[in-house]
This record gives sequence, structure tokens and C-alpha cells, in this order.
Amino acid sequence: MRICSILNIVADMNNLWKNIIAPDETVQKEFTVSLRFRQIILVGVVILAIILSTQNILVGIVILLLGIFYWWYMSTAKHYAFTNKRVVLVESFITKDVVSIDYNQITDIEIDQNIFDAMGGWGTITINTAGTHVPEIKLQFIDSPQ
Repeated sequence: MRICSILNIVADMNNLWKNIIAPDETVQKEFTVSLRFRQIILVGVVILAIILSTQNILVGIVILLLGIFYWWYMSTAKHYAFTNKRVVLVESFITKDVVSIDYNQITDIEIDQNIFDAMGGWGTITINTAGTHVPEIKLQFIDSPQ
């Protein structure tokens, strides 16, 4: 079952990029929010829901459902790719938002990792641009951001 789920995710990602990138463009690297981060969020929500359920079962259930929804959102909504021409950011939840930054418009890239990020193996990549309508872009909770 897990292998089928992984294959479906890969097929969905290929369809996603097929509709966004140009015919002469190739995806060099694609990624999303850190799997470890999502797993920690899910475990934390389950523990919190269990603790709160001892006081009020309804509150525990609501917290659990909200946490599962957040985990699912982080798993399916945010997709990033580096192509041979640009950086592409896609957020597809209820609507699909696509932000594209050509490499020649990037002025600098910052990588931020506080102590908790370093322990988890993820970090934030900030992409700054000049002369575009796109403000700085923050890709949060990315595995091995270096």
C-alpha cells in the first residue's frame, strides 16, 4: 500500500510540473516540506489530543482533526522545483498559486537554521529578488536546505 501511495505522489508531481514548465525546460530538483517535520507535527498533535482528551473528549477530537488537516495540507499543498531556467513555487490547495523566479532576477539566497531546525534536519531558504513584483520568498521546513 505504501509503495502505491508513493507512486501516486510521484505521478501527481510529474503531472503538476508538466502543466507548468515550458517544453524546453527540465526539472533539475523538486521538493516539498520536510517529511521529518510533518511526522513530528503529527506525533505532537496526537500526543496533545490525547492529553486534552482526558479533560474534554470533544476538545481532543477537534485538536486531532485540525492537526491531521494541517499535516495533510503540508503534505499536499506545497511543491517547489529548480528547473534549468528558474525557481518554481506551487501552492495548490483550494486554488493553485504559481510563483516563478528566473535565476537572473535572484539577488541573493539566505539559509536559516535555528538550533531546533538543525536538530530536525530542515531549515528555511529565503530567495530575494530585485526589480520584480515578487517579494522575498521563504521556503520553510525544507530538508537539508544547504
